[in-house]
Amino acid sequence: MNPPIEIVTVKINGLAVRLDPKNMQFTDNSINEYMEREYGWIDYFGKQLEFAQKDRMIAEIDSEAIFSKKYIEAKDEGGTEQYAKAKANSHDEVIEAKKNVIEKREVEGFLKAHLRAWDKNHDNAQNRGHSLRKELDKLNKDIYKSIEDDIDRIVGEA
Repeated sequence: MNPPIEIVTVKINGLAVRLDPKNMQFTDNSINEYMEREYGWIDYFGKQLEFAQKDRMIAEIDSEAIFSKKYIEAKDEGGTEQYAKAKANSHDEVIEAKKNVIEKREVEGFLKAHLRAWDKNHDNAQNRGHSLRKELDKLNKDIYKSIEDDIDRIVGEA
């Protein structure tokens, strides 16, 4: 049973970034091409992860600033510390800012998972490439052995 291939598109710096597991597929015939292009993808997604982490940190700063502003407003109205905290946490702007942080963390998580998949797939490609080389070495030995036998037979007849 093949695993489900789910394409996820995330927004980073206002741009859509497509996380497509199909880019990790290779066959015995395409393994060299795959190995040549995989580092470009890893580099690209690594940079996107850095941008996503920056976006998340900015969202966290914004969320804390909005919360602090609403907390101070509630405190200035004469509320207790607990009341001011509860009022600030329940304010629509604070809730939206916290949801934004959650969405930024999700994007970051998707990118990290995708990069882990690329890492595992790299190991798979290297192992398959190694196995193919071993198989070719065995086949070549059989070919060369039969040629050597023919040469020995021909030389022996002469």
